[in-house]
Amino acid sequence: MTRSIEKETFITASPERVFQALTKKADLERWFVQRADIDLQPGGAIRLEWAPEAVENGTILEVEPHHRLSYNWVALEPTPTTLIFELTPENGGTRLHLHHTEIGEGEVWDNYYTTLDSGWNTHFKNLAALLETGNSEAPKPTGNIHNERV
Repeated sequence: MTRSIEKETFITASPERVFQALTKKADLERWFVQRADIDLQPGGAIRLEWAPEAVENGTILEVEPHHRLSYNWVALEPTPTTLIFELTPENGGTRLHLHHTEIGEGEVWDNYYTTLDSGWNTHFKNLAALLETGNSEAPKPTGNIHNERV
């Protein structure tokens, strides 16, 4: 059995700009992670690093520019989780919906789930700040799940 997390936020920026922030290395490194490498095509690799011991590696699943992006990442071996971002134009901005799925169960997964739930709140706040004001807090690990894996 698996769990999922859903988050939604409104950002005063175009879907094109929000999609760019979700997919471009320079933007990802301003609001989400310390280092990002992304081959933006189905089957392409994605590597997100919050710290040297906190790295997620995954695969791009879907790319619909300015509308939808999905990829998976392996946070807890061997099972990947899947992230789906959907962008909808709304009132001169963008409604961003995240569905993070395939989160397992058990003690370590429970900690990961809690970390994700609060982490996505922080990440969305940083993303909105970057796109609406040009400033964002420096990305950092959002919890201790990464330290438990090493």
